[in-house]
Amino acid sequence: MKQTLFIGLLFIVFISCKSKKDNTPTPPDQSTAYDTTTFFDVKGFFESEIKDVATTPYYIYTTITKDEGNRDSFPITSKDFVQLAQQFLDKDITGKEIKHFYKENIFRDLSSKSVTFNYSTTNKALDVQNIDVLLDEETQKVKFIFIRADKTYSDSTIITQLNWNK
Repeated sequence: MKQTLFIGLLFIVFISCKSKKDNTPTPPDQSTAYDTTTFFDVKGFFESEIKDVATTPYYIYTTITKDEGNRDSFPITSKDFVQLAQQFLDKDITGKEIKHFYKENIFRDLSSKSVTFNYSTTNKALDVQNIDVLLDEETQKVKFIFIRADKTYSDSTIITQLNWNK
C-alpha cells in the first residue's frame, strides 16, 4: 500500500498595531468539571500513523506551499517524517483545560462522500482555531485532516494551515 503525506504549510502574516489585552482562557466552572464529551481522537490517529510510518518502509515525500503559491516536493526519511509530524501532535485540543472552548459539528458531505467532524473555537487566545476531520462515508477511515492554528504576537499574527492527506 502506497502511503503519502501532504503537509502544506501556509504562513500569512498580518501586521497591525494592537493594544495588548489578556485573552488567557479561563477554566470552566465546577458544574462542567466532569466532561463526558468525546471528540474524534485526532492525536491518537496521528500517533498511530507516525508509528506505522516509523516501522514500515514507505516512500515518503513532503510538499511545501509558500505564500506565492509555489509548491515544492521532495523525499524525506522516516526520521524526518516523525519530526515533521510532531507539529500535528502538538495541536491537541482534548486537554481538560481547553476542550470546553471547542464546539463540535458533525455533518455528511454528499459531494465528497465524507462525514466531517469540525472543531472550532471563538477564543482567539487559543493556538488551534479549527480542525476538520473528513472520514470516508463507506469505510469510516480518515481521508483528510485540516488544522488551522493562529499565533498572535503584539504586532502580528501567524496563521498556520496543517493538512494531513491519507
